[in-house]
Amino acid sequence: MVRMKLRALWHVVAATALAVMVVVSAIVVWLRHDDPVPRFSERRGRIATVTLDSATVERGHIVQGARVYSTSGVALDLLIKRPAHGRPGPLVVLLGGHATGRSAARLVPDTRGRVVVALSYPYAGPHRMNPLEVLRWAPAIRRGLLDAPPAVQIALDYLLAQPYIDRREVHGMGASLGTPFMTVAAAIDPRITHVWSVHGAGNSRAMLTHNAKESVPDVLAPLTGFLADVLVAGPYLSPERWVGQVSPRPFHMINATADERLPRHTIMTLYDAAAEPKSLTWLPGLHVQRNRPEVVRGLVSAVFDRMDSETLPGDR
Repeated sequence: MVRMKLRALWHVVAATALAVMVVVSAIVVWLRHDDPVPRFSERRGRIATVTLDSATVERGHIVQGARVYSTSGVALDLLIKRPAHGRPGPLVVLLGGHATGRSAARLVPDTRGRVVVALSYPYAGPHRMNPLEVLRWAPAIRRGLLDAPPAVQIALDYLLAQPYIDRREVHGMGASLGTPFMTVAAAIDPRITHVWSVHGAGNSRAMLTHNAKESVPDVLAPLTGFLADVLVAGPYLSPERWVGQVSPRPFHMINATADERLPRHTIMTLYDAAAEPKSLTWLPGLHVQRNRPEVVRGLVSAVFDRMDSETLPGDR
């Protein structure tokens, strides 16, 4: 009797596992054939409306939120921090972690005469969820990430029409998760004159596999990394596939010597794929998402120091 129950239970488990594998395989096949590249221009669209929040003055800067609506249906939230003196300044567009979003602009205490604009990803779902919820929200997550490069272009369409922007100098800065999407945006949009990768890397599949070991057994990490890579369109959008198109504009990387999230070889994959002019600067510390706000502010200051430099030779 016990054997029969165990056998029946085994059949249920096996059937459930097979069903899950079939569903996952179907999702993978669907995602792998959904090449997002032809969609970029369509998803960029044209600016339909802009809604501005009330502006505040904070320590010599004007801070103002905005929501930009495109005719494509993309809605983009951003936060603008600019000097109160009103003179046109160079533009820094920042795309960071998914949770920080546009509030990353507040981590820049002094813009040093620049206009700093941080973007939120065009995704309206939850940021923390269990595995079943991930499956439920997978299409929205993927859509939001694929819309990130055209969202950068939508932001530029709005910002470069503003009188407080000096259009001659436009820095695109991708931090952590933002590196791939900012690199793609720069590759397809020549209005970005300088590209910065802060704690970013290439080889998205290897990077995701490495980080999957925090939440799944090591034996499952390769499969988890593969599925996550497909979900975020890594086969198409991994930045080493795009960074060569940034040249002859400069591409600069700022990375941490003790980064526990980015294996060194994934960092070098991105750097080696970039064409000159390029630079790679190593700073002490852990990955930016693990740092306290004051440490992040110090990192931002270091990046601005590099921007202020007259020459930016590689210091690999």
